[in-house]
Amino acid sequence: MKNVLQLSLLLAALVSCQKDNSVEPNADAYPQTWQLVKLTSDWTNVVKTGADLPWQETYVFQADSTFTKTRQQGDQLLQAKGTFSLRNFSEGQYATLTYAAASSLIGSCTTSTLKETLVLQPDQTLVSTWRACDGPGLEYKKVK
Repeated sequence: MKNVLQLSLLLAALVSCQKDNSVEPNADAYPQTWQLVKLTSDWTNVVKTGADLPWQETYVFQADSTFTKTRQQGDQLLQAKGTFSLRNFSEGQYATLTYAAASSLIGSCTTSTLKETLVLQPDQTLVSTWRACDGPGLEYKKVK
């Protein structure tokens, strides 16, 4: 747990102290749809993929820096919207999502925030940073 706290503090320091490394979205690259492909639980050492996932989830990013997150769990459909910004750091590209309203879909280390952070990995996987504070490990692949 101590390492997780240190990692969270390091990430916060990197985001707040680095010069502005903002990236403007390339309009030709959008819209982008990212689908949940893997869920990892550090508590139970369980990894779920495909049809074994407890829910289906997508992010759709638009060229105007807006996004929609959708989760289908059984017959329940949840959706949340907001804006995103991209930043480049030495560790990779980060997307900071700012939701328009509170939602149970926000995967964040702080329950009182409207922000969520995702990291674009070198293997073109989008990964939630929620895992750093004992949340599930969520990985997404671009489907279009």
